[in-house]
Amino acid sequence: MNARAFAGCLALTLGIAAPAPAQDYPGVPVLMYHKVNAVVPRDAVGRDLTVTPDRFEAQLRYLREHGIRTITAAQLAQSLARGERPAHAVVLTFDDGYDDAATTALPLLKKYGAVGTFYVSAGFVGTPRHLDWKQIRALAAAGSEVACHGTFHRDLTTLDAAGQRFEAGHCVQTFGRYLARFKAVTYAYPAGQYDATTVATLRRLGIIAAFTEHPGVVRSLTAAYELPRRRIRHDDDVAAFAALATP
Repeated sequence: MNARAFAGCLALTLGIAAPAPAQDYPGVPVLMYHKVNAVVPRDAVGRDLTVTPDRFEAQLRYLREHGIRTITAAQLAQSLARGERPAHAVVLTFDDGYDDAATTALPLLKKYGAVGTFYVSAGFVGTPRHLDWKQIRALAAAGSEVACHGTFHRDLTTLDAAGQRFEAGHCVQTFGRYLARFKAVTYAYPAGQYDATTVATLRRLGIIAAFTEHPGVVRSLTAAYELPRRRIRHDDDVAAFAALATP
């Protein structure tokens, strides 16, 4: 076994980043959820955004059975920034801060020893059907990442520079005020929309990576503020999920 193969085997055994050359690195899929709930809306959009608990559990079971570990978006970004390349990993992200993140998704994540990244709009915390601060702290205490999804879920490209600074910055400041040891590292764009002003704003806030709704796999931070995600839909069975969770 040559040195490169030995290093790869050692990394896999220890569960650390494999030192594969960039051109050989398969990357990490970042999966996008919204709601995990037994109540499925009748409208087409709401239905598509809702994954039932039994289906979500089957997905977590698949990851465990196939040796795919979950890491947070922050862990992925920080590893890539250090020149590491996480192997056999996936990131589970949950947008919009619905309360079923705590009541339904979190117990299942704990059951399977998994973690997620929850992108929450600070202005909706404590409002009906959304997370409150106690629930958000429970997510963080369980090892998951809580990160910003704007203040009022505004499409940033519809705002001027001052509006973007408020929409993104107020979210970061609010989380810093209410969450112990909170550090803004990643961001998810509402509606997946961003522009040059957005990128400059996030960079000033200390965000090192931001996620769009473009499909793809994260391999590097070359385009750190345009990172892709793969959407998980209501009708995705285990086979469809397996394809999305594979680089």
